Amino acid sequence: MKPLDLRGLPSSQEVMICRDQGYFPVLVNPAGDEILAVLRGGAGHLGITGRLDAVRSPDGGLTWEPPTVIVDSEADDRNPAVGLMPDGSIVLAYQKQSSYGEHGNWEHGADRVQMLVTRSADGGASWEASRPLSYEPMSKHCGYGHIITLPDGTALMPIYGPRLGAQEETPSHSYILRSRDGGRTWDEPSLIAEGYSETALLVLLDGALLAAMRSERPGLNTQCLGVCRSDDEGYTWSEPVRVTETSEHPADLTRLSNGWVLMVFGIRHEPRGVQGLISKDEGRTWEARRLILCDDLEHEDLGYPSTAKLGDRIVTAYYNAPLILKEADWEYHDRVVPEWQIDRGDFRGEGAFARALLYSEKELLGALT
Repeated sequence: MKPLDLRGLPSSQEVMICRDQGYFPVLVNPAGDEILAVLRGGAGHLGITGRLDAVRSPDGGLTWEPPTVIVDSEADDRNPAVGLMPDGSIVLAYQKQSSYGEHGNWEHGADRVQMLVTRSADGGASWEASRPLSYEPMSKHCGYGHIITLPDGTALMPIYGPRLGAQEETPSHSYILRSRDGGRTWDEPSLIAEGYSETALLVLLDGALLAAMRSERPGLNTQCLGVCRSDDEGYTWSEPVRVTETSEHPADLTRLSNGWVLMVFGIRHEPRGVQGLISKDEGRTWEARRLILCDDLEHEDLGYPSTAKLGDRIVTAYYNAPLILKEADWEYHDRVVPEWQIDRGDFRGEGAFARALLYSEKELLGALT
């Protein structure tokens, strides 16, 4: 089936968010037409000088102000998970990563990491002092993407890392953590699935939860997306079902006004870019027709799309960054790993960018129906 190129919709528009940074963007809509993007600056994919910045759009994604610093410690501040709380505050959970050597090189397995949380009560203009994640057993895990809230106000943070209680290193497991006080404290973890990471969550019309996760399972199911559902507010989950091919990950989920679910995800094979799928039955099945948001990204370090919906307008942000082409002499998941995953040294993110596609929900639904 011929894909639908969303750039061809009548009112679609590509907009640059920022250059020479922009990794792992997460979008939230604090109020009105404002969009806040939380993203990585100060370094490349890895780098001890990494920080987290805010980039604001006052007009629904059409223009973007220069980045402002949220957190910039002596270590590598990275991997944001962001959500709006019922009182209007914004919560940011992130990793403070210190697994670097004397010369700033990445030291795989050093495990000097801490999860921290900060909040903003003024739409991201200012932020509280960061505090350690209150649930100590997951203090070295990693959040991802959108923190969501249930109808009763409970916040759910997607988080991943080794199996809780394991005495040895294990593949990543996908969990959720709960907060009942607006993101100040977190506890009560629930396992979503073993062997998965980087999970997107969505509350469905019927009150169920949908999760789309990056597979870390060895073999054919590695580095694709699996989806599963929960009918009890995330305490138990169905078995994940694979929905994308290898090197198509990670995901973000958005509920459209007619109840359909839009899932967007990175494409790390040719042609590199960002694509989407539609589910008309709350994530049980997915339409065969692919949606193309972009297919012109030059480098494999890409994607991590994040979507904000403001009335009829949908804004999906993503990033792309060049790699250091020298390859390392060790293997991971049966493939040689490029040095960009191990040693950034003095690399500062030159050539990276974050970009957004703005498109109309009405035009999208019209093209699909």
